[in-house]
Amino acid sequence: MDVAAARESILSFPAAALIVAGLLVAMIAASGLRRVGPHERLVVRRFGWPLGVRGPGLRYLLPGADTGVRVPMGARPHDIWLRAMTKDGVPLHVKALAVMGTGDPVRYADAAGSPSSSAQAATEVALRAVIADRDLADLPSLLAGGDDPELVRRVDEAVRPWGVAARLVTITDATVPVRSGPPGSRPPRARREPVPTARAGGGRAGADGSAAGRPS
Repeated sequence: MDVAAARESILSFPAAALIVAGLLVAMIAASGLRRVGPHERLVVRRFGWPLGVRGPGLRYLLPGADTGVRVPMGARPHDIWLRAMTKDGVPLHVKALAVMGTGDPVRYADAAGSPSSSAQAATEVALRAVIADRDLADLPSLLAGGDDPELVRRVDEAVRPWGVAARLVTITDATVPVRSGPPGSRPPRARREPVPTARAGGGRAGADGSAAGRPS
């Protein structure tokens, strides 16, 4: 009896080992599955080298060899506040709306830090440059409701290194801060004179008498 039991134990050990090995292989294989959402792309690299971009659905990455970076593809609105100077030397407080999405998933995945934040900072620089090329009287073409493809083109070129594409860029408000009162006097409530066709905004004067605006 003891010999028979020992023989059965020896024979059952390989079977148990095979079962455990099979479970481990199945777990490793299942770890390569990735579900990509309808508004995402998966940038895949094999041993660090670009392999391709996978679309929505259930995708498989080779465990231990492939890595994947999820990239959002939907367009996202960004509200931007900045201070700018026109070509004829008029300072402005500007509010703009930029709708941007991913244009190049591989570049977006390769970008250091946050591509969205970097693209927003580049958008502010591009907007200042566009305004600096215009006189005050020329700004109505940039305001909401205007159609200025040059504005979109300049912003799109600025954000392209991060794999971002500009879909819509428009200036929704542009106001000129007004200084009044002799030096050293208590500044009165400030008012803003609108750029042509823009509505005048309201605000309380700062310590130097200029209308307060949200800095960039």
